[in-house]
Order: sequence, then structure tokens, then C-alpha cells
Amino acid sequence: MNRRYIFFVILFEFMSNAVFAQWKESEFVSPSDIAKPQVWYHWQNGHIGKDAITADLESMKNVGIGGFTLFNVAEGVPEGPVKYMSNGWWQLFNHLQKEAKRLNLEMGVMNGAGWSVSGGPWVTPDKAMQEVAWTEKQVEGPMYFDGSLEIPIPALGIERDMQRNPEINKRYYVPRNEVRGYYRDIVVWAFPTPEGELKGNPYHIDQWWGKAGFSKLSIYVCDKKNSPDSEIIQTKQMINLTSKMDKNGHLVWNVPAGKWTILRIGYQPTGVQNHPAPPGGRGLEIDKLSSSAVDFYWEKSINQMLKMNGESKEKYISQILVDSYEAGHQNWTHNFDIAFKQKMGYDLKVFLPAIAGRVVGSTKLTEKFLWDYRKVISDMLISNFYDRFAEQCHRNGLTFAAEPYGAFGNTNDFSSGRMVDLPAGEFWVKDGDNGTKNTIKLASSIAHLYNRKLVGVESFTNAGNTFETNPRDIKTQGDYFFCKGVNQYWFHCFTHDPYNKLPGMTLGVYGSHFNRRNTWWSYSKGWLLYLARCQYMLQQGLSKNDILYYAGEDAPLQPISREKLKPAIPFGYDYDFCNTEILDSIQIIDHQIIIPSGAKYSLLIVRPTEYMRPNILRTLGNLIKEGAFVYLEKPDKTPGIENKVCSLSELRSLSKKIWSKKDSQGFYIYGKGRIYSTVDVQSILKYSNLLPDFECEDIENIKKEETLYSGNGLEYIHKYGGDGDIYFISNQQNHHSVNINALFRIENCLPELWNPMTGELTVAEEYSKISDGRIKVRLNLEEAGSVFVVFRKPFTECKKENIKVWNVIDSINFTHPWKVTFASDYENPTEINMPELVDLSLYPDSTVRYYSGTIIYNNTIYIDPSRLMKNTKFILDLGQVEVISEVFLNGKSLGILWKNPYLMDITSKLVPGNNEIVVKVANQWVNRLVGDQHLPEDCEWTHNTGSTASGMGLTKIPDWVLNNEASPTGRHSFTVWKWPYLKNKQLLPSGLIGPAKIVVEKK
Repeated sequence: MNRRYIFFVILFEFMSNAVFAQWKESEFVSPSDIAKPQVWYHWQNGHIGKDAITADLESMKNVGIGGFTLFNVAEGVPEGPVKYMSNGWWQLFNHLQKEAKRLNLEMGVMNGAGWSVSGGPWVTPDKAMQEVAWTEKQVEGPMYFDGSLEIPIPALGIERDMQRNPEINKRYYVPRNEVRGYYRDIVVWAFPTPEGELKGNPYHIDQWWGKAGFSKLSIYVCDKKNSPDSEIIQTKQMINLTSKMDKNGHLVWNVPAGKWTILRIGYQPTGVQNHPAPPGGRGLEIDKLSSSAVDFYWEKSINQMLKMNGESKEKYISQILVDSYEAGHQNWTHNFDIAFKQKMGYDLKVFLPAIAGRVVGSTKLTEKFLWDYRKVISDMLISNFYDRFAEQCHRNGLTFAAEPYGAFGNTNDFSSGRMVDLPAGEFWVKDGDNGTKNTIKLASSIAHLYNRKLVGVESFTNAGNTFETNPRDIKTQGDYFFCKGVNQYWFHCFTHDPYNKLPGMTLGVYGSHFNRRNTWWSYSKGWLLYLARCQYMLQQGLSKNDILYYAGEDAPLQPISREKLKPAIPFGYDYDFCNTEILDSIQIIDHQIIIPSGAKYSLLIVRPTEYMRPNILRTLGNLIKEGAFVYLEKPDKTPGIENKVCSLSELRSLSKKIWSKKDSQGFYIYGKGRIYSTVDVQSILKYSNLLPDFECEDIENIKKEETLYSGNGLEYIHKYGGDGDIYFISNQQNHHSVNINALFRIENCLPELWNPMTGELTVAEEYSKISDGRIKVRLNLEEAGSVFVVFRKPFTECKKENIKVWNVIDSINFTHPWKVTFASDYENPTEINMPELVDLSLYPDSTVRYYSGTIIYNNTIYIDPSRLMKNTKFILDLGQVEVISEVFLNGKSLGILWKNPYLMDITSKLVPGNNEIVVKVANQWVNRLVGDQHLPEDCEWTHNTGSTASGMGLTKIPDWVLNNEASPTGRHSFTVWKWPYLKNKQLLPSGLIGPAKIVVEKK
């Protein structure tokens, strides 16, 4: 037994036993701050107030928010009085720090102004993001050429990239003059002009623009067609004219006979700026391929915030964030050619016409060079930007959080997060399968691979329905991402507002309204406690995933959703993505795939590809030889330029060696391991005798309605370590409960049910051990229901007397009218009496119909003393509630109901005789906003908002808002973004609609 083997055994045992060391029931019932969800806290374009900061943070603390990340943005609102990083801004920033400390709220900051990515006014053009740029001139020889070659205009992307609209692109780019004069030459080539260019129809390989690094490929597909000889630039015909051109671009050259193209190739700033940033923080994006540039940016931006404390050793900021990468492309930096040669072993200059869209040598050769080119861009961006940020954070005792992916940036996303302490993804409200859910599995995989405890998520981001998000309607979506590995929610977003008008400041059109100015904010405690309990449990241990999925080493490379994976992974088995670095670190113990974090897997899947570098195949071969079971299709091509780094002969030699022997079942075997490629994953797992980790009997009949995300209606996640296993099970159906026999791949342990809604811990009522050793548990999940099934104690047989069946024996209706009052911060409707509960959005009185805020329902009900007996329960059933409620019985709060079914056991608080019941219900802002659309405007609007989102924002904050006066036109609401769809929008159901009753149950 070798030392490395022993090390991994010890490491795994240590990880397994250490992760649950602090697992406490009391922490589940009442989670500490580390388990609480957090918010992204946006200061909007200089509209900041000291008292409002205090009020914001106190409201966060009061409802159960554990911390925040500060953003400084300018999204769709006019400029306010406090300029970014002015003396006034620093005073408010210092106040924020101290208030966070006082309230014990964790404070993080976005690394710079805006949300993408890292830039500012201190970034000079030479330190900005760079791109390859060129000009070309066609000449016909023989002739003597004595003239100047033009240079490209600066900031080419203003017309070419992003939104492809110069007006909108002003948000993304600095004015051209700011980057004029920073072009630098790389090389000047001359070559016979391809035939298509002579005819005005230039020839290109497929997707040449993305392959040259000017945009991000969604997936790399090699162009295999043969280019016509007349369209190929042959390297032996290329003439290097660099030495014949002076520093001013003047070229002297004796042109040979024929038609020639002169290509002046250089690099210059892309001109991209950070966005959407306030004026004092807006400037060029920093060079992401240069560690020295990133160090410069750190000093000018983040370090200025850290210096606020002076000599004080007191720490305020704990975390630095890099949001998703939205800074456009970059495909060059100073000395990129030197770095390329060091990494790939050859000089790239002769291939640079390929960056300008030409075919050099052949289609095959051009594709191979461009693969190498993008690989170097990716490696440099990861090392010099993400890794460098991590190093700076760690040097300053800070946590580095990042969404290490984006629609731009030519990175292998599976490697971008390797040094991120808190990897994160994002999802948008009700975005479905075509949204951003694949980023979550990326983030959780990074955490599992590199032993990160937390997996963050920018959650419930929105665009257009800001005021319609509420806890009930988003619960299943939140639970879905718990099952994908998330355990730290960052709500998007809490927008700061120094004014006293409601609902007030938003992030333009973006985000959900998670702040103290929302109608239901003070009632969100129950939902936030639910999330904190879930996050506490899911922050424990290691994730039990059976499959490790190696995505390859293409660049760029992005995660795809489970539904699109090839080969498909069946339900009941979970997986992690992995990168080359982790692949190189794997150890095989008893056919188990063990990585340094302590996580172990049973099957390695290699994404199907015919291309592979020999070093990757060599690693895979060694793993198979040591005993790994691997899904691997035989590669027969290398992706990059043929040299000692990427040798096709070596690849084929390795392939011949690995695929040389079959077993009796027809599978290739190599050493102790086995190679699969002709059967599906379900069959592979069956051959391996690996039962599903979680499944249900009659699973195909569980789903009764369409769910937001595809699947069978159930989702799960399994965490393990120390002396316990945790499963989180979610019913993804909003309108149907499910009763299931769930099967868990657990042996000889007692199933406990931990209810995150109530904090109750009970032994499952019905369970058994089945013949294959697994535990069967009867689970009853209400609509949008969820539960933790915990295994930590020795198995004991289920006793029939444990099964408690409650039967409904009666119901008690409310016979008195309901007294209904209103409690908002603006003019309230008069008190009304309701013989029957109705939807307030249908009420004849418009002040009631358009009301948004808290509605208070008061009634009494008589309970005959003879009914209050042992083994009898009284369940308050509120029926339909829109959208969240708090129940009081005889003057005492019994808690908050925030999801269907709106039921509450009130048995212990009932008294014989009359009982007073008060139900406070918060509806949503939409109805008041709709009502105000019928009143005259009280604001001035403009399309010139500085936002790329279509719509209108304010030209200025109205004087009546600044002076805290009533609207001059009688409106009751104030927003900073115009929502035209509201005028004709149907009102949302509102209030306690019922029918309400008390259900009597007896055991």
C-alpha cells in the first residue's frame, strides 16, 4: 500500500467525520447568522441617506437577514447628490460599516462600481482590456509601394458588439477619444489575396468570429469542411513586412507580381467600461489577462475601502464579490505572444491572419491554432484575474465570492472558480429550463471539488414584474435550487432609498422588491426562517453525488443543464462537473473515485468528443488502470497544433494500449478498471450494482401538473458525513400534494423527519427495511412541501402504534361578520364589515379595490368547552390568502402563514367560550400601482435613462418627493421606473378570501 493511498484514506476519514462536528438540533430550530439568507444591497446613483441606511439595516436584522453585499450602481435613475467615492460618499460608507458591525450583519462589497465587472475612472487605456485589431490594404504588383498603413478606429465595438446599437452601447463603452492613440503593432503580413475577397465575398470558417475570441462560443464545433485552395493563405507565401514599416505606419516595399493583401495587425483597448456605474465610478474595464493590471485595480478600488479603518484593526468588510462576467471579450494583452509561446511551444504570429478571419494553411490547421489561442486566453484570464483576485482577498483576510461565468469572457468556466472561496450562480424568477439554472450546478460542483462550505446564488432576479414576487409563489423554485446544491441565498435585490415615498427606488426594471418598503416585508420572517433552517442543514457535510462528469478542456466551455447532458444521467443519481486540475488529482480506492476534498464517486463520465490532448488520455488511462469505471469514447484527433505538447501519434499510441482487451460482457478493460461507451448510464450503474440513491415507488404517476423545471415533480439532494446522512426532498408541484413511498440508499438507520417550516423533529411514522438493504419511508408532502429526512440513529423496527391517523370529525364556521380595517402609510379606506369573505380586488369601493398594504380581519368564534378534549385538534384553515398572513388568537401572535395550505394548529391557545381571532394579511403593491395609473402623472419621464432596458425612467426626482410632500395629483405610490403594462393589468387577488373555518380532528 503506497503512501499516497494511505494519505487519501486518512483524508477521507477526516473529512467525513469533521464536517458534522457542530451539527446541532438547536441550530436547526433557531439558526445562527451564518445560516441566514442575505441580500444584494444597491445604492442607486448617489441617492443615499444616513438615516435610511440605518433603517435598512435594522429592517434586515429584524426579519432575519444575515448580511448584505453592497453595490453602487446607476440603473435607470437620474444622478443623485452623493458622488461615488466623494467625501460625502466615504462618510456614508463608514456609517454603513459601523451600523453593520453594530447589528452583527455580515458586510460584503462588489469589487467596484456597477455590476460588471471591474473598472473605474482610474483605469488608463494601457491597463484596459485589449483586443486584436487590424487594417488591410490591397495592392497589385509588381510595383513600388511607398505609403502609410492606417490604424483601426478606437473602440470598434461601439457599432459592432454588445447591443450592436451605438446609442445603447454608450452604456458599455467610453467615448472614442478616451482610447484614441493607444493602438500598438504586433506584426505586418502580406499574402496573395484570397479569391473570395477579390470578388467581395470573403471566405471564413464556421463561427470564425467566436473562435477568434471576439465573442463567447456556446459550444465549440470544429469546422471539418475543406476550404478551397483559392481561399487559403499558405504560410510559405506570407511575407513579414514588420521591419519595413516605421513607427508611424509608413511602409516601403517592392511588391511582387500579383494581387496582395497587406494586413497590419496590432492591439488596442476594447473601450468597454464597467456598467451600470455612477459617474464617479465609471471608467475602462481593467485588463483581465494581466496580473499587474489587476493589482493596480485592487489598489485603486478595493484597497481604498479597506483603508477606511486607518490604523484600526477592527474588521468591517468580510467579503469581496465579482459578479457574472459581462465585460465583453478580450483576446490580447501586452506580451501575449510571449505567454502563448511559453504555453503552446510555438510562435503564433504566422497564424494571426486567422484572427482576422482568414484560413491559414488549411481549415484543419486554422481550427487547431484557434483552439490553442482560446485555451491560452482562458488560462490567462483565470490565472491573472480570478486567481489574482483570490490571492489579494486572502492576503487581506477576505473571502472571495464570485459568479465565475458569463455571457462573455473566453473562459473554461469549470476552472474559473478553482480559487473562489464562495462560488455562486444565479436564477431569475420563473425562468424555467431555458434560464440560468445551469450556473447553479457549476457553482455547487466547484464547491464540492474544492471543499467550499457555501454555495451562493443571486436569487429571484427579475425583469419587469418587480412587485409581483412573493414568498408563496417562489417557494418551489427556491427549493429546486436547494436540491442543486445552493446553501446561501443572496436576494436580488434590496434597493436603498433615502426618500419616504413608497414603494420607491428600484433597480430600474431589474430585481424583485426585497426591501422594507414592500407590503409583505415585515411578514417575511416565517419564510426567511424556513430558508435559514434549510441553509443550515445544507451547509453540513459533503454532497453525495455518484457521478463525476469531466467536461473537457475546450475554451470557452460552459455548463449545460442536466436535460442536455450526453450521456443522460437517470433520476436517483446526482453528479458534479469536474475540470482537468481535479482530474489530475483523483485517486482510486476500491474502484471509488476520490478527490482531495474527500468527495467520492462511483463513475467518471468524459463528455463525448473525438478530440483530446494526449496528457488527458494519459491521465484517464492511469485512472482506469487503477480501477476506475469510466464512460469514455475513443478519441482519434488532437485539438491543437501538432507538436510535443499535442502529439497525435502519442494519442493514438495511448488509445491502442487502453482499448486493447474486452471482458466477457464485451466492455473494454484496462488494468483494474472498465471502459463504457456503448450503453446508457442506467445500464452502467446496474452493471456496477449501484442502486439509486433516492427513488420512489410509482414515480411515473406522481406528477399531476406542469412544473417550472422539467422532471418528475420531485427533487432531492443528499448530504453526508460524520455520523449522519441528510436528504432534502421537495415536491415541485404548487397545487398537488403527494404521498410517496421513498427509497433511500441507507442501511440500518432510523429515518427522522425534520420539518423546516415548523422546526419540528419527529421519527417517521411509517418506514421499513426492504430486501436490498435500503430504507423505505412513507412521506406525505403538501403542495410545494419539503422535508429533511435524517438518518443518524440505529435502526429500530417501526411499531404500528407510532402511526397516528387524524380524522376530520367536524368543522366550525365563522358566523359573525368580519370587521376589516386597513393599515398603510398612506390614506386608508374606511372600516368595512363583511358578512362573507371576498376578494378585495373585486370590491366596489375603489379605495379598497386599489389598496396595497396590511389588511386586518377581526372575528370571534365560540368553542364549546366540551369540545376541548384529549386527542382532539383544532386546525384554523384560512382558505385562500393573498398573499401572506399573521394570525393572532386572544391577543397573542401564533405565527405567520406564507404558503398554501394556510393551515395552523391553534389547539393549545383556544379557551372555552369566545375566542378572538385576528388575521393580518399583506397583499402586493401591484393593485395600488394600477389604481394610480388612472390618476394624472406626477413625475417627468424620459427614454434617455442610461439603461439598455427598454422603458422610461425619471428625468429627475420630483420636488414633492424631495420635500416629503403629498403627490400633487393625488397618487399614493411613487416609483422611479415607468411601468406602462400596469395601466391595463388585471388587479391581483387581494386579502383574506377564504373560506375560513376551524377543522376539528380526532385521533
